[in-house]
Amino acid sequence: MSIRLETIPSSAARVMNDAQLELALAADGLAVGRFAGRAAGYDAAAEFPTENYVDLHDAGLLTLRVPSEYGGHGVDPLTFAMCILAVARGCPSTALTLTMHTNVLGSFVGGLGTAEQCWRYFGEAVTYGRLFASITSEPGASARERFVLGTTFAPIGNGGYRVQGVKHFCSLADAADYFFVSGILEGSSGGPDNIISAMIPSDSSGVTITGQWDAVGMRATASHSVSYDADMPADEVFGPPGRLLTADWGSFSLGYAAVYLGIAEAAYGYITDYVGGKSWTPDGDAIINHPGTQRAIGEMSVAIQSGRLLLVDAALSDRSDRAATMLAVNRAKQHCAEVGVSVTDAAMRLAGGGGLLKSSPLERLRRDALSGPVMPPANDRCLETIGKLECGLPAVTVELG
Repeated sequence: MSIRLETIPSSAARVMNDAQLELALAADGLAVGRFAGRAAGYDAAAEFPTENYVDLHDAGLLTLRVPSEYGGHGVDPLTFAMCILAVARGCPSTALTLTMHTNVLGSFVGGLGTAEQCWRYFGEAVTYGRLFASITSEPGASARERFVLGTTFAPIGNGGYRVQGVKHFCSLADAADYFFVSGILEGSSGGPDNIISAMIPSDSSGVTITGQWDAVGMRATASHSVSYDADMPADEVFGPPGRLLTADWGSFSLGYAAVYLGIAEAAYGYITDYVGGKSWTPDGDAIINHPGTQRAIGEMSVAIQSGRLLLVDAALSDRSDRAATMLAVNRAKQHCAEVGVSVTDAAMRLAGGGGLLKSSPLERLRRDALSGPVMPPANDRCLETIGKLECGLPAVTVELG
């Protein structure tokens, strides 16, 4: 017996064209055929999934948000979300890092870069498969109310800056070719009007991995700590101080929602196969015939389907209506992250002790799901933002200072 989710949610497939569906199905093919089989090994070694990224480059999936005029796919938010959802079912760490790489290109290079910067960095991604990381978090600073930045940008003349600071949770740290780094103008009191960003080549003098990532989950994201003490010329600086806040941050949350929903879907696919073929005793009925099992499967199904609907709604929201998009994206991120936790927990309970074994993918999926509710914006922050918007109050999802 096998219970299968639609590869692409019907609510999405109905409005996607053939080219968009082809991309999402290509992502699913890689996830099922290659990424899923490698995920446990990369997790155990806490190593970046290099082979997966070779496959993504060969399939053209590293340039999802690179505009078509630069050689990329220039996908809409729905196609982006469906591709990330598919990849996450095979390897959550690959999906999470792909979300970050893709959105650095789409939100930061495309949204903030000059024409020259767009041609340069998009070309690097399209032609050579270069990888891009975005790094905001810093040790000792909480993102509960806002990202407090201690990294400094000191003017060195000719529009350049010396960048000094330490960032942690730097996904793709030992694989990225470029780091998109933000900090405050040296000597200022901080605040959004004094935030500066630059694209720093990872092989620059003064860029050093200073702390190793050894986390309970998402181990293959290679989210090491990185320190910076490097000079950046003007052509690597993105816009005047304060420009960063005009970027599209919602695409990050949309991708996170897809990642954690994909984890839930992977756990659901595994456990439905498991209970359909497992008996209580050698001569007994399959576990699926027990009412308690059926109830648990039903609850997981409803949670996943509601997550799919919220994800599609967020992806299809009118980007010209900032408040409506913010509301939809926060709903999707909060709910899908919770679904990742609840479904993997329920699947583990159904599997029993066998689910705790390293040989079971549930053990890894459960650990990967744990980071969802605390991924910025953390779920309690999402709920506050939703509540403010519903009450007609001013709201922002991410604040930098």
